[in-house]
Amino acid sequence: MQKLIARTAILYEGKMYAIGEELPANNPQMVDAWTAAKTAVWKDAEEVTTPVKAVAQTAEPGLPGKAVASESEDGDDLVGKVPKTAARKKK
Repeated sequence: MQKLIARTAILYEGKMYAIGEELPANNPQMVDAWTAAKTAVWKDAEEVTTPVKAVAQTAEPGLPGKAVASESEDGDDLVGKVPKTAARKKK
């Protein structure tokens, strides 16, 4: 069975479909428009792979300086930055 896969970011019915995501094929007019504009292609279900998410590679926000009450466990004092503590780590 074939699936309609987005080749560019597409906003449709209030949902943003990223590159590589499956698009709904319930509206033949939109399917024809997407395929004609080459923003979507039909692929076999075996060929479809999940898109890879990128990891942010930017510097953390904050200004170097003396914090008034540093709770940071790593010893960094950055003004305007939420401290990294065990309680604040994502699980």
